[in-house]
Amino acid sequence: MTTTNNGDALTPKMAAFASLVASGKSQVDAYCEAYSVGLNGSRAAARNEASKVALKPKVQARIQHLREGRKTVQADQETLSQQWLLDRLKAESVDLDNAPSVRVRALEILCKSQGLLSSDSVSVTVEARSASEIERDLKERLNSLLGVTDIALVRDA
Repeated sequence: MTTTNNGDALTPKMAAFASLVASGKSQVDAYCEAYSVGLNGSRAAARNEASKVALKPKVQARIQHLREGRKTVQADQETLSQQWLLDRLKAESVDLDNAPSVRVRALEILCKSQGLLSSDSVSVTVEARSASEIERDLKERLNSLLGVTDIALVRDA
């Protein structure tokens, strides 16, 4: 005999019925399988008997217990899947063999998953400029910020 947490005994057939119902089978199909009702058996009789078995408190308790266990297992699997994905994204973001765009995309997805980025689209444009163009732009910006007409940049020796 199988026992539940509260000490009530279930017959092996009741335990099988509860397991089948908890896994998603209809009560009639679970009854037919657990109680070995063949194709020649009456579906109406099987429905009647399945209803009687399903109404027993110890069977109901077992079904509920099994369903809760399945929910816990499913939640654990989802958590592990999410953690695995985050770990893979972290690995991709620091793998120097990946192209910079792949590393940046992995970081972007990680940030979004942690709620660090808004869903608003951000566009960054990268321009290739020479050192003299950058120096000229810096001088112009510094001049406008400091209110000076011509600023000289100091270069390292």
